[in-house]
Amino acid sequence: MNSLDRTIHAVGVGLLISLGLLSLWLKDKRLKRIVSNLIALVLGVLLADALLHLLPNAIAEFIYGSHQQIDPKKFLNNESFI
Repeated sequence: MNSLDRTIHAVGVGLLISLGLLSLWLKDKRLKRIVSNLIALVLGVLLADALLHLLPNAIAEFIYGSHQQIDPKKFLNNESFI
């Protein structure tokens, strides 16, 4: 794991801890609204990340998977061309 990954993980953990401490001071109604918005944000980010990683692979497989490579030995040894 490089230093950038460690920094991102450290910031994420720090934000989670501060969110947990912040939730102690918030009222129930406000806390529920914030948590529901955060859950929607997390789901959106996860779906976008999955699409951004899966979509290029699916496109590449569609483009390059439909092409068949010709075996030159079979092509040259075919008696119909001789």
